[in-house]
Amino acid sequence: MSVHVGSDSDRFVLISGRRVRIRVRGQGPPVLLLNGLGANVAMWTPLLEQLPGFQLISFDAPGTGLSKAPVLPYRIAHIAAIARRVLDVVGVDRADVLGYSLGGAVAQQLAYSHPERVRRLVLVSTSCGLGQIPGPLRAAFAVMTPARHYAKTANRAFMRLVGLAPAERDSHHITELVSGWRQEATPSVRGYALQMTAFTTFNSLPWLHRVKQPALVVTGTHDNLMPMPNAAVLAAYLNNARLHVVERWGHYFLHDASSGVAASIAEFLAAPDYAASSTWANARPVQPADLPAFIEAAPRTAHWGTVTGGVVRVLFPPKSTAG
Repeated sequence: MSVHVGSDSDRFVLISGRRVRIRVRGQGPPVLLLNGLGANVAMWTPLLEQLPGFQLISFDAPGTGLSKAPVLPYRIAHIAAIARRVLDVVGVDRADVLGYSLGGAVAQQLAYSHPERVRRLVLVSTSCGLGQIPGPLRAAFAVMTPARHYAKTANRAFMRLVGLAPAERDSHHITELVSGWRQEATPSVRGYALQMTAFTTFNSLPWLHRVKQPALVVTGTHDNLMPMPNAAVLAAYLNNARLHVVERWGHYFLHDASSGVAASIAEFLAAPDYAASSTWANARPVQPADLPAFIEAAPRTAHWGTVTGGVVRVLFPPKSTAG
C-alpha cells in the first residue's frame, strides 16, 4: 500500500533493501525530478520558486546524497525502478517527469518501462547514452571523477575543464549551486562510479520510438558535457517530441531563472493540452533527415565516443517521425 508523503517533507524508505531519501516540496500536479550525475535532491532548490503550483518529488539515487550505494553494479533501469517505487511511496499514480543529464536517461527508461506512470516528459541536457555525440575530451575527463564534490579547488578546476557557456560565466547562481550539492551531501566514490558505469552501458535508441508521451527536449547551444546535437537525436528518435534550444547557455541553464527555461517548462507542464502550449508551439520538430546537419555542426573532438556513437546510430536508425 502506498504511504502518502506530505508537502515540504523529507523521509527515508527502504527500496530493494536499501535506504533511499525522498524529498517532496509544494502542492499541485506531481512532477518527478530526476537528478544528474553525483547530485542529490539539493540540486533542485533553485527551481522551487520557478515551478510554483506543482508537487515536486525528488530522491537521492543509490550512492548519492543520503541514499545508500549497492555493492554490485546496476543499470539505468535499476534507478528507473526506484523512481517508480518512489511514486508508489508518495502515493502518485501518474506524474510528469523531468530528467536532467544522467536523470534524463532514467526518465527515458521510466517512460519506456512504465508508460502508465508518466504523463509528459522533459529531457534536459541529456542524451541516448551509447550513440551519443560526445563533447570535448577535457570535459569528459573532468566528469569522470567526483572530486568537484569534495573540494573547492577541484570544483574550480572542473569548471575550467568543462568550459562554461557565455551566459553561465555571468551567472553567480551556477557556482553557488554546485557548492550547495557538495555541502549538503557528497556522493560516495563507489556510488559515483556505479552511476558512471550505469550510464556508459545505457542505450535508448532501439526503443525510443516506442515512447509515446509528449516529450520536450531542452538543450543549450554551448553545452560541452552533452552537446546540443544529442537533444536533436532524442527529438528525432522519439515518437512525439520537440526540441527547445537555449541560446548562449550550456549544461547548467536549468538552475538560473534568467535563462527562462524553468518558466517554459512550467508552461508546458501546466497546459491542459500540451500541443496548445506556447512552449511546444515554439519548439522545433526534428526529422531523421535533419540529423546529419545537426551532427556535422557538433564541435570536433578527439573523444573515442565519436566513432562508437556513430556506429551505434547506424545500427539503430530512427524509426519514428517527430511530432
